[in-house]
Amino acid sequence: MKKKVIIALIAIVVAFILGIISIRTFVLPIKYKEQVLAYSEKYNIDPYLVLAVINTESRFDKEATSSKDAKGLMQVTDATAQEVNEITNSTEVLTEENIYDEDINIEIGCQYLASLIERYNGNYYLAICAYNAGIGNVNKWIEEEKVSATLDTIDIELPFSETTNYLKKVISNYKNYKIVYPNLSI
Repeated sequence: MKKKVIIALIAIVVAFILGIISIRTFVLPIKYKEQVLAYSEKYNIDPYLVLAVINTESRFDKEATSSKDAKGLMQVTDATAQEVNEITNSTEVLTEENIYDEDINIEIGCQYLASLIERYNGNYYLAICAYNAGIGNVNKWIEEEKVSATLDTIDIELPFSETTNYLKKVISNYKNYKIVYPNLSI
């Protein structure tokens, strides 16, 4: 009897460890950790949010390109990259090749996300919506009272179903990253 209990406990522990490894490897991976931590610190953004956006946008595929021509890990469009360059007066010229560079892509994505968080007074939910649907659409939704300026739930149907799903996925990933990696550091 005692031997069966010990074997069962060992099986439970092994299953738990394999489950955590599987979640960390396949569901909530962390790649480019140094860049994520460095740029999230530089732009004062929660690194868990950056990871959640990258996971949702590209699943950490630095060569990803969307049907809307968004590129790289954080799916930066040429227009967004240009806007960030103008805001920051960057002297670096973005090209088709270097937008896929993990350092450049994560930095531009973090700069843009930080500007959205600031624009929406620290509201992650609105910033996430704007990252997906654009500032103009989110501002219009707020103005037309389709979305609250203090949005704090994912239980909402936004005018764009893609943005509804995107918000849910990013927030879910964000919360799960915080649980699975409670002490995120280099």
